[in-house]
Amino acid sequence: MLHALLDTTEKQIFQFLSYCYETNKPKYTIKELSDVFNRRTNKMQSIVQQVEWFCARYPQFTLIYDEQEKEVVIAFSPRFLLSQAYNVLLQGTVGFILLDALFHGDYHSLEQLSLKTFSSLRTVQRKLKELNHILANYHLSYSLKKGDPLTGEEYAIRYFYHLTYWQIFDEKHSQVVASIKDKESVMALFETHASYMRKIDIDKFLNLFAISLQRIHQKHPITFLPEEVSTFEHPLIERNQFFEVFLKPLFNGNHLSLSEISEPECSFLYFMFGVMNTYLEEDLCEAELSWLTQPKYQPEVLLVEQLAQCFRLRFTDAEKNYLLVNFVMIHSASNLFGTRQKSDSFGKPTDKQELQAAFPVLYPTVKRFFEEATVSLPDLRALLQKNDRLIFQYCMLLRVIFIKYEQPVTFSIHSKYGKTQELWMKNRLLNATHRAMAHLSLTQKPDLVISDYPIHQEFSEEEQPYIFYWNGQPSAKEWKQLKQTIKQIRSAKNKAAFEKLVFAQSI
Repeated sequence: MLHALLDTTEKQIFQFLSYCYETNKPKYTIKELSDVFNRRTNKMQSIVQQVEWFCARYPQFTLIYDEQEKEVVIAFSPRFLLSQAYNVLLQGTVGFILLDALFHGDYHSLEQLSLKTFSSLRTVQRKLKELNHILANYHLSYSLKKGDPLTGEEYAIRYFYHLTYWQIFDEKHSQVVASIKDKESVMALFETHASYMRKIDIDKFLNLFAISLQRIHQKHPITFLPEEVSTFEHPLIERNQFFEVFLKPLFNGNHLSLSEISEPECSFLYFMFGVMNTYLEEDLCEAELSWLTQPKYQPEVLLVEQLAQCFRLRFTDAEKNYLLVNFVMIHSASNLFGTRQKSDSFGKPTDKQELQAAFPVLYPTVKRFFEEATVSLPDLRALLQKNDRLIFQYCMLLRVIFIKYEQPVTFSIHSKYGKTQELWMKNRLLNATHRAMAHLSLTQKPDLVISDYPIHQEFSEEEQPYIFYWNGQPSAKEWKQLKQTIKQIRSAKNKAAFEKLVFAQSI
C-alpha cells in the first residue's frame, strides 16, 4: 500500500531498474528503451539521468550513459536487490519521512518537512494527500492540525508502523530493531525457548516489540483489544509462560519492569508472537492442541474436513494439526487487521495474476474449493474481503501436504554412450528436485522419454509419451529445457488429477 507514496519519477526509476535487471543485458540504446517504455527520446534521457543519480543512494549498480552513441551501459553487483532499491526509493518520499518523524516525535511543521525533503511547501502538501488514503486502508487517519496527528486504535497504529518498518528492514541498518538492548542475549533467549523461529522471524517480532517500546515511552498505551486477542492461545506456549519467559527479560533489558506493563500490552504481544509465525508439522509434534476443539475454532475444523473430502485425502493427525493451527493464525490475523489492499513483506501490492502464476494449477483449484466451502462456511467469504491474499496463503500451506501425495513424473533415459551415461543422467535428474519422479523402462509406459538417438517405438494414443531429444553430452541449455519440460508434464498431470475432483457433490 505504501507504493502510493512514490511519485512519478520514483516509479519510473524502479520500472527502469526492474526492466534492465530482468532483461539482463549489459547495454541498451535509447531508442530501444524509448520503445519499451513508450517515451519520447528526450523524456527517456531524463529518466536515465534520474536513474544515474539514484546510483549515489543505492550503489549496488552502475550506469553510464554515452550521449554520443545514445547508449546506456548498466551493470548490477551480486548484492543488488530490486526490493532494496524499492525500499531506498520509498524512504526518500515525503510521506515516509513524515511517518518516520511522527513515530520518533521529530515532526514540527510542514515548513521543516519541506526543508528536510528539499521540496516546496506546495509540493509537500500535494504529496501528502495520498497519505490519508493509505492510512484509511489500515483503519487510521492523520491530521497535522492536532496535537496527536495519528488517529485510530493503538494496536492498529502499532501494526501499521510494524508493516512500514518491516518492509524496509535491513539487518545492518534497521534503526528500529537496533534500539533493542543487548540483542545477542535476546536472540539466545528465542533460540532456547522458541527454536522453531528462524532468525528473520525473531527479528520480525523484535521489530514489533521495539515499536511497542517507543509508543509506550511516548505515552501511547494500548487501552482496548478485541476479545479474540485477549482470549488468544498460542499453539506452543501458554500466556503466563510467555510473559515470564519472554516479556519479563525483554522489558527488564530495556529499562522497564513487567509490573509496569498493562495486561492489554502483554496480550497484544502474545497474540502477535503467535500469528506472525507459520508452524510446520515438526514444530507441532509435541504441542498440546486440545484448545482447538473449542467451538470458536469449529470453522477451521470443518474447513480441514472439507479439504480432505474434496481432495480425496486422508490427512494424518500431524497434517490436520498443521492445517488447523495455521488456519487459525491466518484467520485471526485477517480478522483483526483486515484491509482491502494487502501487501507482501516487501511492500508489493496484491496482484491476483501474479499470485495465480505462482500456483498455476493449485490456485484455481483452491479458489474453486473456496467458493464451494463458503456455502456452508459463510464466514470465510468475509475473511476474503479482509484479506485478498487468503487463497494464496492457503495454497502455500496446502502445497507442503499435496507434494507428499503427488503422482511422480515418470521418465525413461536412452543414450548411445551406454549404461554408465544413462545412470549418470538418471541420478542427476532424480537428485535435481524434491518433487516425486521415477525412472521406468520404455515398456512401462513413462510420461517422458529422453534420448540422444531417434526412438521409433509405437505407442497408443492414450500412452503416447513426450519425447525429448538432446545431445549425448547435453548442454546447460538442454538441461534447462528438460527441466521446463518436466515442469510442464507435472503441471498437466496435477491439473488432470484436480479436474477429476468433485466439489459440491462431495461436501
